[in-house]
Amino acid sequence: MDVDLAQWTSGQLKRLVAQPISGYAASGNPAAEPVAMSALTAIAHGKLVAAETACRLLSKSQQRSGSVSVWLDDAWPFWPTSLACVAWKQFEMKWPENAKSWCRDAYERGTDFLLSTQGETLPQNKDLGHNTELVGWPWVESTHSWLEPTAMALMALRHCGHQSEPRAVEAMSLLLDRQLPEGGANYGNTFVLGQKLRPHILPSAMTTVALHGVIPVPDPLRNTLKYLRSELNRPMAATSLAWTITALVSSQWEKENSFELEFEQPIRSAVTRLIQSGENPYRQNLLLLAMSYRESPLLKIDTNS
Repeated sequence: MDVDLAQWTSGQLKRLVAQPISGYAASGNPAAEPVAMSALTAIAHGKLVAAETACRLLSKSQQRSGSVSVWLDDAWPFWPTSLACVAWKQFEMKWPENAKSWCRDAYERGTDFLLSTQGETLPQNKDLGHNTELVGWPWVESTHSWLEPTAMALMALRHCGHQSEPRAVEAMSLLLDRQLPEGGANYGNTFVLGQKLRPHILPSAMTTVALHGVIPVPDPLRNTLKYLRSELNRPMAATSLAWTITALVSSQWEKENSFELEFEQPIRSAVTRLIQSGENPYRQNLLLLAMSYRESPLLKIDTNS
């Protein structure tokens, strides 16, 4: 199938404007992560009304605690709070007059919640290769700190001006501790019972995005970038590809680079698979977000907050 990416992008932006609220599946109920990604995609492409619609739904769904749950109207799990905070902050940066005070109130309450929660630590165990005493964030309250929720929480803290908080500094240490020796990361272990685990694309890419702009680039992250580059032209899910593109753009931030040429073929393959598998606004939005390259809100950290 010969895909016209310009035509596909134009059609997807029209769909985003008409349908800024979505779930994980085309017919599914709205969920916090897809809504936050819809907001960030709309911000990246300058679609004010769609971005505000998504951000206001996240604000309306925010709990008294400051958290935002996976299914919006539930009390937990709370890990999407991080992505909601990034969306609110980025909306405020893009359209301050429209954000007024409601966005700042939302992300300040959200980051206060994140700073008040943490993953459970474990005594150091010779059967586990990672440092079990480092504190990050869990998927579910009262469980161990894992890589992806910690990466998302670190993104939120850095975007919202808390990059110097001890929790943010420790989160950076945790993410680097969980990288595998030859590069890449998985859900958060390195060795179990003496066996080295395999890397996975999504957590590896999320780590890189969470550490965007950290200078000098930590050595464990350099190996992870080599791993991501080696995987780029292999078939992968649209979600993993989207995060990988953003991660590699981040790694080449200071270089002149024609991202469209580097990523065109992987994107064409992913779009073809999406067309064949049917409508999925969540995945389509993630690809649109990644295709904003340097303009991705995930990479626009306000270090002056």
